[in-house]
Formats: sequence, C-alpha cells, structure tokens
Amino acid sequence: SSLLSLLLLFVCSFLVAARDQTVGARGQLMCGDYPLNNTEVKLWELDTWPDPDDLLMTVTTDMNGRFQIWGTENEVTTISPVVKIYHRCNNKGLFSIPNFCKRKTTYAIPSSYISNGKTVQRWYDMGTMNMEAKQKNEDTECI
Repeated sequence: SSLLSLLLLFVCSFLVAARDQTVGARGQLMCGDYPLNNTEVKLWELDTWPDPDDLLMTVTTDMNGRFQIWGTENEVTTISPVVKIYHRCNNKGLFSIPNFCKRKTTYAIPSSYISNGKTVQRWYDMGTMNMEAKQKNEDTECI
C-alpha cells in the first residue's frame, strides 16, 4: 500500500513538472525555378518508445511555395521538433508510375527555437529551399 502511494506521488510530481513548449518554422519551397505550391508540410514532435510521436500541425504551401507552421506540446523534457515535407518535385515515381509516391524530407529544428509557453518567441527560418536534389534525410512515402 505504501509502495503504491509512493508510486502515485512520483507520477503526480512528474506530471506537474511538464510544461508547454512551442516551436515554429517558416520557409519557401521551390522545384527548380518554380514554387512548390499546394505541398504538404507537417510539424512533428518526436518521442521515444512507448510514447508515440505527436503531429502538432499540418499546412500546405501557398501559391508562392511559402509556409508557416507552429505547435505546442506539453512535455517534461525538452521537445524534439521536426518539419517533414511531402512533395513530388523531380519525382520519378515507383515502378515508373508518376505521382504514386511522394518524396519525404525531414528537417530537425534546433532546440534554441523552442520556447516555454504557447507562443512562438523565435521562428526557425528555413529560407528558400530547392527540393529538386535528393536530400540527406529523404525517404519515400507511398499512398
């Protein structure tokens, strides 16, 4: 009984230590000389097992390929945010079937852009990115 009480006290104190953390990123996506409009961009917060990763926000780029994305997560430890871009720029397609799969590129956001609270204090500016070339952190996602 006292062991259960001690465990409950530990869990409650752990939950109280959690805090809201917010992060935001923005940029412009290009495919060569053309803006990557209507392209899906997702902000994820990566967790370790058994806690699953958290999708914080999904946006699509505007007609100029621009996006702005942000999200808040309540965690005890510092969050690990990433931006994932799903696009078809220079996509050959699986089995030469165009548009069957999307290229997915993941970019980590440095921890210095994470702020306490529910407001973005400092935006991570990803700049203008040409998505033509294969990226280091690239994968393929098929629908």
